Amino acid sequence: MAEDFGVETVPDPDALELPIAPVDRIARLDVDDYRVAMDARIALASLLEAEADTVAAAAAILARHAGRRTVKGEDIERYDELRPYFE
Repeated sequence: MAEDFGVETVPDPDALELPIAPVDRIARLDVDDYRVAMDARIALASLLEAEADTVAAAAAILARHAGRRTVKGEDIERYDELRPYFE
């Protein structure tokens, strides 16, 4: 259920960018004997999109700080290293 992912209100699936099928595969990686409800898939997709937006925005700031207009993998890795300082 959506609550299992910490989401109280399930967003409108049409508002999501991520396709649900790959999110369903991610949701079931460690739950072999369970099915994942559609509202849980949508909730997880919403959380993944929000996290991706956060990481992308932070990586863009780091790329800009490095004098680049291209976000590189190193920017994402650097953000991952710095994340604990911002939480």
